[in-house]
Amino acid sequence: GCARRSRPSSPKSRAMNADRAVRLSVCVPVYGVERFIGDCARSLFSQSLWDGVEFLFVDDASPDGSIDVLGRVLAEYPGRTRQVRILRHPANRGLAAARRTAIDAARGEWLLHVDSDDLLLPGALARLLARAEEVPAADLIFGSYFASDDPADEAVRRYGVRAPRMERLRLLRTLVSQSHRVANRTWGVLIRRTLCTERGIYPVEGIDFAEDYAVMPRLVHAAREVAAADGPVYGYRLANAGSYMKRLDARAADQYVAANRVVTDYLKGQPDYDLVRDSAMLGRLNIAKWILKRGLRPEEWDRRLFYDGDRPTRLLHRIYAAALECEIPLLARAAGVAANLAG
Repeated sequence: GCARRSRPSSPKSRAMNADRAVRLSVCVPVYGVERFIGDCARSLFSQSLWDGVEFLFVDDASPDGSIDVLGRVLAEYPGRTRQVRILRHPANRGLAAARRTAIDAARGEWLLHVDSDDLLLPGALARLLARAEEVPAADLIFGSYFASDDPADEAVRRYGVRAPRMERLRLLRTLVSQSHRVANRTWGVLIRRTLCTERGIYPVEGIDFAEDYAVMPRLVHAAREVAAADGPVYGYRLANAGSYMKRLDARAADQYVAANRVVTDYLKGQPDYDLVRDSAMLGRLNIAKWILKRGLRPEEWDRRLFYDGDRPTRLLHRIYAAALECEIPLLARAAGVAANLAG
C-alpha cells in the first residue's frame, strides 16, 4: 500500500484529485459592471474560507472595463490567483448562458451563483458549507440576504430577507405560484451540482428576465431536502439600472411567459404534478396580472400562458381570471389578493 501511494500520479488521476478537492464553485457572470465588480470581487476574495473553493467569472463579451477591474482586484489577493478562472464568450449571450457556462466548467460539489453587482457578506461561504454538513441530505441551502442601493455600506441597507424555512413541497408551491412571498432566486443559494449535471436542470439560454424563476422551482422539486443557513450571507444591489429585473417591456413579458412554460412543462412531466397543479395555475394568473400592471394587455400573452388548454378550476382562480380579462388593474389586484391569500 505504501509503495502504491508513492507512485507519481497520471495527469488523469491528478485532474480527478483536483476535482475532488473542490468543494464549492462560486459562479459570477460579468457584463457591463465596471462600477460594481471591484466590490463584488473583494467580497469574494476576502472570505474566511479558502480551502476547496474556486471562483469562475464568465465574461459575457462585456463592452466595458469590467475584466480589467477584476484583474486589478485579483492582484490585491495573490493567494487567490490559482483559485480563479475567467471564462469568455466571444459574443454576448445573456445571463442564463453565462450561468450555464460556469456550471459546465465547475468542479465543486456545490455551486453558488453571485451576480457581479452584488456582494457576499463576510463569512458567507463558511456559514453555507457548515449548514450543508449539518444537513447532509439537503441539496439546496438558502441564505438570508440584505437588499440595498449600496450593499457595501451597512448603514444604508434597507431591509433583510430571511432564508425560507419551510418544508420542500410548501416551498415549491410558493415559488411556483409567483406570489412573491419567497423570491425565485438562484443567487445566494448553495446548489448541489448534481441537480444540474445528473438531473439536467440548467438555466435556459434566451430567458434572462425571470431566469431564476425558470430554474428554481425545478431545483426545489428535484432536491431531496432544502435547508436554510443562519445569518445573512448576501448583499443584493437595488440600484443597478442595467439589471435585467429593471426591464418592464414587452420583451420582458415574453421571457417571463417563456419561463413559465419551462416550469409548467417540467412539472406536468412529474408523477406528483397534482400536488402543485393549483399553485401552477395561480402562477400563470399572477404573471398575467404582472403584465397588466406594466400597462401591457394580458390577452396578447394569453395563448402562450395557457398554451396547454388548462383553465382555472378553483372558484377564486376563476374570479381572478375574469377580472384579468376585464383589464381593470384595481379589480385584478383585488381578485389577485384574494386568490393569493387562499393559496
